[in-house]
Amino acid sequence: MIENFSIAVRLLSIQNDKIANSMLEEYGMTNGQFKVLNLLYARPAFSLRQVDIEEFFQISNPTVTVILNSLEKKGLVERRVNPSDSRSKLIGVTEKAEEMREQMHAVEKSLSGRLDEILSPEEKTQLMALLNRVIEGILSPGELYRYREPEEMKTGKGQR
Repeated sequence: MIENFSIAVRLLSIQNDKIANSMLEEYGMTNGQFKVLNLLYARPAFSLRQVDIEEFFQISNPTVTVILNSLEKKGLVERRVNPSDSRSKLIGVTEKAEEMREQMHAVEKSLSGRLDEILSPEEKTQLMALLNRVIEGILSPGELYRYREPEEMKTGKGQR
């Protein structure tokens, strides 16, 4: 049994990435690209800048640039000049990506469903409650707000 929390979380993350990458092969997509696409699906159209994606996933500018360039080459994302600041671009999904939304949702559901195979609904609820408690304990309110679901943002739950 693994007793080091950091190692356990890292191991789960690595295994999830491996499983996701194998499921996404048929779409010619990596898990990193999939995560960015899902974030764009979850937010209002053309409301995110590259820096918002970098901050959300806590990954570097060059990494996000590679992901966005790849998604753009596949015709899944588009960058538009930000009307509020012409120095930056807003990123959104294309019609082609919208047509794939159902398939991507099915992949996401399948990935999440793996937990259902291992844990009972009560255990899953308990695990999520414990993970959220840890997350709320280590993130500042501003950081925590960034990770709230879009619905929570609309209703004001977890505001900064």
